[in-house]
Amino acid sequence: MNVETIALRVFAVLIGLRALTNVFKPLGAGSGLVFFGKLLTGIANIILAPLVGIAMLIYVYGLWTMRRFALPMGVLYGMFVVINMALFPVLQPLPEGVTAAKYAVFVVVGLGVCWGAVWLLLRRRGELA
Repeated sequence: MNVETIALRVFAVLIGLRALTNVFKPLGAGSGLVFFGKLLTGIANIILAPLVGIAMLIYVYGLWTMRRFALPMGVLYGMFVVINMALFPVLQPLPEGVTAAKYAVFVVVGLGVCWGAVWLLLRRRGELA
């Protein structure tokens, strides 16, 4: 297994863990889902968080198994992450204890993981099944 495959799998695990937190948000796993910069609560969170989480798990499967459908899903997921991260501090106050510096680290890691996976898929698109 080469370095790129290992990196894709690490990204898949990280995205998968994030997906599971979304699937289980209605059961109290963290706060609500951030959807287009807005922190959801109530019925919107109960419905959308698991749906987003399941879509992310489908993407994770595509990453792990190098499926062709993972590339467009990765681009869509990356755009969703960019929009959420840009709009969240505009539409919501940062949670208590989260400084601008901590949020910046979260943004760098989040963007690095989601767009790093897309970049690796693009580099290996000829191998996608």
